Amino acid sequence: LRDLPQADLGQTLELWHALKALGEPLPVTIYQDLGHHTLRLGEPILAYDMVSAGLQLWPRDLRLRQLLALALLRSGATFQALNLLEELRREGRPSEETLGLLARAYKDLAEQTADPEEQRLRWQKAKEIYAASYAQTGGYWTGINAATMARLLGEEEEARTLALQVRRQCLTELEAPRSGDTERYWLLATLGEAALIRGETEEALKWYTQAGEMVGKRYGDLASTRRNLRLLCDALGLAARFRKKLTACLRVPRVVVFSGHMIDQPGRLLPRFPPQLEARVARELDRVLGRLEARIGYASAACGSDILFLEAVLKRQGEINIVLPFKPEAFKKTSVEVAANPGWTERFEKLLQRATRLVVACEHRSTGSPVIYEYANLLQDGLAVLRARLLESEAIPLVVWDGRPGDGEGGTSSMVEHWLQQGREPEIIDIAAMLTEPLVMGAACEPPAPPQAPSLAFPLLPQEIRAMLFADVVHYSHLWEEQIPGFMQHFMGAMRAFLAEFGTRPLSVNTWGDALHCVFATVAEAGNFALGLRDRLNTINWADQGLPHHLNLRISLHAGPVFVWDEPVFSGLRYSGSHVSRAARIEPITPPGQVYASQQFAALATSLGIKEFTCDYVGQIPLPKQAGIVPLYLVRRPNP
Repeated sequence: LRDLPQADLGQTLELWHALKALGEPLPVTIYQDLGHHTLRLGEPILAYDMVSAGLQLWPRDLRLRQLLALALLRSGATFQALNLLEELRREGRPSEETLGLLARAYKDLAEQTADPEEQRLRWQKAKEIYAASYAQTGGYWTGINAATMARLLGEEEEARTLALQVRRQCLTELEAPRSGDTERYWLLATLGEAALIRGETEEALKWYTQAGEMVGKRYGDLASTRRNLRLLCDALGLAARFRKKLTACLRVPRVVVFSGHMIDQPGRLLPRFPPQLEARVARELDRVLGRLEARIGYASAACGSDILFLEAVLKRQGEINIVLPFKPEAFKKTSVEVAANPGWTERFEKLLQRATRLVVACEHRSTGSPVIYEYANLLQDGLAVLRARLLESEAIPLVVWDGRPGDGEGGTSSMVEHWLQQGREPEIIDIAAMLTEPLVMGAACEPPAPPQAPSLAFPLLPQEIRAMLFADVVHYSHLWEEQIPGFMQHFMGAMRAFLAEFGTRPLSVNTWGDALHCVFATVAEAGNFALGLRDRLNTINWADQGLPHHLNLRISLHAGPVFVWDEPVFSGLRYSGSHVSRAARIEPITPPGQVYASQQFAALATSLGIKEFTCDYVGQIPLPKQAGIVPLYLVRRPNP
């Protein structure tokens, strides 16, 4: 742990997994240090899981609870963080860290409202807490934030006075030999912020430049600094050229989500990516990643451009995240070993070992349906966009593409079409242009390889990507026998009425006693239906109907490929497969009156650009009946 401050994300993850493998409780300081360092690296979701593990052993530890609140704030779960921080304040533990985070929560809420008056009230609340903490502790962190809030509120004289005080304090501390790299970064960034508040843009540029030169891979710290910088630039009305200069000092790496052609398989009649182009494509990938200043990549790992992209990211000392449609061994057979050159397999194995994350879209692969590949592509894209948001960065689509329709669904052409529909113009490495070069024209594909075992057949039943909802009534089993008719009439009747009023009817609706299961065509319909149903039932006073007043639903959501078939006994379309039951597994651990969703649902909603609701990270939650541990999200309406 002595080298933890210098560890990158991959090394930090390796250490965390090794410590967990010990299978024994760890000292509280390990959870604190790992959580804090992971937050600095810009991974609030991973930090949340680390800190939560520590809180299971030390539930009252102040530092762990503060880190949990910071992880929630940085992952967008502002109200959850606010509740935790208010609880700490009520307990009489108002340290600078607690008060500063509490003020940060109100500052975040101010950004999330479109009402100027409400925004001003939240800024005022944040300023009061920052200022009170600064007066109490003298810490420069809350002092500079109090100055920034005053400037946003138009209180220029107070803002300048506070900024000058903080400047003197930081200059003194900067000369102290005890300042480490992390502390020095914050002192330099604070001096930049203080100068900007006073309108001294050239001095601000000097301090921000020094801060940016030493921050390294602490992307979380960078994102926090850039956020305040953006707020101040808006308040000061700085010209675009000054904004560009200032933000250029604090570069956050772009996230790149990739799709591209596989290397041509033996026997391909029309060359698309012949082996002769491998080195040329690798050079182009390296050039484009350099131009984009990208160090975080999301891709699959098929032979050809996927593997070349992942290797190019690692060459830049970056971080790779691999999303496979199904388990690695099956994927290797269908998408890596099909190339005549066995070297692709070795490269694939090495990349899996170096990946920061490996996400498997479908644990059970029983078909060769292209729908599974399409699903994995959307999942990969959504995860990349979610990651970019956490870093205050952007997710750039990049493709190695010949500009033609693909060999089927789920390929590069499909992703280009998806991104264009979302208004996201992909960077394109034109492999068709390379094919016209003299050294490549007329080149044959790789010589035929020995016959491979046949791939798994396409399904007899069609598959579609659908969203599933499962809802269950809390404490239904506690109803008296004589309350059952009233429950069916009023509670289930209210659900039936909402279903009839909802704009789009689900593709499938089933009930089993107190349980409701629906299949929707889109994640947007499923999310809106879930929140609307929850809100409708919460407005009814069930005691007036002779039912328990606390009657409520737990609602869970998931999305994935499902089989579609015509039910032979009762007729009508039915949906089945492992993804259908996933929502049902999430429901028992959903709090009453809330809507939880799988990571897959959250990623697809993000990839599709849905605005009607948002998904906040909840944590890695164990499923009932030892069905595994999965990341879950709270589905809610956007903050007003």
